[in-house]
Amino acid sequence: MTTSLSVDSPQAAERTDQAALRILAVDDHWLVREGIKLAVLQLDPCAEVLEAENVVQGIALYRQHADLDLVLLDLALPGRSGIESLEAFYDACPDARVVVISATHDMRTVQAALSRGVSGFIPKLSGSSPLINALRFVLNGDVYVPPEVFLHGGGNGAASPALVQALPPWRPSLPHATGLTERQLDVLLLLLEGKSNRQICEILNLALGTVKTHVAAVLQAMGVGTRAQAVAAVDGLGWRDMLRGSRRTARH
Repeated sequence: MTTSLSVDSPQAAERTDQAALRILAVDDHWLVREGIKLAVLQLDPCAEVLEAENVVQGIALYRQHADLDLVLLDLALPGRSGIESLEAFYDACPDARVVVISATHDMRTVQAALSRGVSGFIPKLSGSSPLINALRFVLNGDVYVPPEVFLHGGGNGAASPALVQALPPWRPSLPHATGLTERQLDVLLLLLEGKSNRQICEILNLALGTVKTHVAAVLQAMGVGTRAQAVAAVDGLGWRDMLRGSRRTARH
């Protein structure tokens, strides 16, 4: 089954000189595939999303369509367990750009997928915005790893040495890959400094409701539920000094 949509929008206009995105979603749940399609169509309203319910169907579709930009692959597919789905797909389609979408995102699973060469790892619990940002990041040529996986590396949020070794070199602009606005990055930096919402209001001259909205956006983009977890994720990713430098530059 294939789905495509074309609309008259600024995003579509931006891609008039480019080929529309073509993505293969391999997942045995219809609702998950529908969510993926909605996210992809926000990236490119002219995109086409091919669908497969299992690895065998996914391999067949991939071989029929050589111009696919990405393969979004669930790990828990019928007849397979854990990393077996990924191994089977790569064995048949070694040149595929695969992004894993999984309900399981513990350190061992993420590390195994990264070591196999995936272009990204997206937890199924991610909301729409984190999913879109992750796909945009991967399509830009980077490898996406969810910040929350670093929260399982230790009490201070640091990643395990094994996971760090599996990660590709990060680009200096990585914090911006979250999709946060410049003001939201300012809020994130102030969270790192331990500032309360009211203190952030005073420093940035914003209303309390606006600050709460920005904090909520930061937590969603980072894939975490609390301010402390956001701080731990930033430190685990090594973004603290990067954010400080970029925010100083932005203010001058």
